[in-house]
Amino acid sequence: MKNVILTTTINLPLFLEDICKNLNKFKNNDTSILVIGDKKTPIQTNSFCKKLNNKYKIKIEYLDTNFQDKFFKKNYSTIYDLFPFNDAIRRILGLVYLHKFKPERVIFIDDDNYIDKNTDFIKEHSVVNKVVSSRGLYNKNLWPNVYSYLATDVPLPVFPRGFPWNFRNLKSFENSFKSFKNKKVLANCGFILEDPDIDAVSRLFWKIRIKKINTSTKHIYLAPNMYCPFNDQNTCISGEILTLYFKPLSAGRNSDIWTSYLINKVASIHSDIISYGSPYAKQYRNIHDNWKDYELEKMHNISTDYFIKVLNSINFKKNESYYETFLNLCKLALEKITLMNKEITITGRTNPRHYQSINENELKIRKNECLIYIKNYFIEYKKWLVLLKKFNLVN
Repeated sequence: MKNVILTTTINLPLFLEDICKNLNKFKNNDTSILVIGDKKTPIQTNSFCKKLNNKYKIKIEYLDTNFQDKFFKKNYSTIYDLFPFNDAIRRILGLVYLHKFKPERVIFIDDDNYIDKNTDFIKEHSVVNKVVSSRGLYNKNLWPNVYSYLATDVPLPVFPRGFPWNFRNLKSFENSFKSFKNKKVLANCGFILEDPDIDAVSRLFWKIRIKKINTSTKHIYLAPNMYCPFNDQNTCISGEILTLYFKPLSAGRNSDIWTSYLINKVASIHSDIISYGSPYAKQYRNIHDNWKDYELEKMHNISTDYFIKVLNSINFKKNESYYETFLNLCKLALEKITLMNKEITITGRTNPRHYQSINENELKIRKNECLIYIKNYFIEYKKWLVLLKKFNLVN
C-alpha cells in the first residue's frame, strides 16, 4: 500500500466523490481511502462508501463506531480509551489501524476540503519521502511566513493558524532563499484556497478569501532549521512517522499546530525538510462560531511563544530512529519546563495603578499557567509514545 487518504466526518462524505474521480483520472490505483466514523456520522455513510467503491473501483474502508469498539478494544484497549467521541482526534485511530499495512504516505483531508480536479492530487503529495535538492525559504528570525504567497482579496497580512504572535510582523515577510542538497521531505502541507486556515481572531477582524497562490513553483520548501506551522488538512506525512503523529487533547483545538512544530524540530534534527504548496484544495468551511473558536484558541495562542522557546532550547544529535527523537524531545521539554517553573517567584498580587495595566506578578502568573498548559501537552505526547512501544506500533 503506497498511499492512504485519511479522514473523519460527522457528515455524509460527499467530498470523497471528487477525490475518487481524481484518483481514476490520474490512474492512482495504489491509493486507498480510510474513513473513521463518529457517533454523529450519518448511518448512510457505510452504504455511500460502498457505492463509491463499486463505482470507481477504489478501496474505501469505513470504520464505524461499532467496528472501532470491537477492533480497538480488543487490540489496543488502553490507546482506545484516549479518544473521546465527537472529536476530530478520532482520525488518529486511523493511523493505528494503518500501521499493519505500512503505507508510504498518509494524507489527511477534512470533509470541507474540495480538491482541484485538474491537478494530480497524489502526485503532488508524493513529494513526501523524496530526496530533493533545491532552494529553501529562509528568514533570519527562523520564522518565514509561508502564507506570504497567498493572494488575499484585500491587501491584509495573513498568517497560518498558530503562527507565533511574537513573530507576526513585517520581518516574517522579509524572506530569502538558501540552497540545500539531498534532503528528504518529511511532510507536505497543501495550500487552501477560498477560506484558509487562519486564527479565529483573524476571521473576527476580516473575512479573508484566497483566490490564488502567487508562486510559479509547485512546492515551497523550508530551508533547514526554519519553522512554520502546518495543520492536518490537505497534509501528507511520511509513513516513517505514521503513528508518531499525535494531537494531545490538552492543547485543544490547536493541538495539530504544536505537533507540526515538533515535526519541524524532528526534521531539523534528522536533516529533513518540510514542504508547502501543491496540491491546492478549496475549503468551504463547515459552520463555526468565531467567538467560540477564539475562546478555544486563546490559551494556546498565549502559550505558543513559550512553547517555541522550550523547543528552541533543546539541542541534540539525531537518534537512531524518529521514535527515539520524538521521545527525547518530550523528555527534554519536560525537564526544561520544570527548570523554567522553578525560576518563577510569585510574591503575591499587587494591584496595578490602572485596571488595564499589568504588573510583574501577573505576568509571572500568566507564564506559569502557560508552562503548565505546555507541560500537559508533552506529558500526553510522552504517554502516547510509551503506549506505541507497548503495543508494537513503532516502525
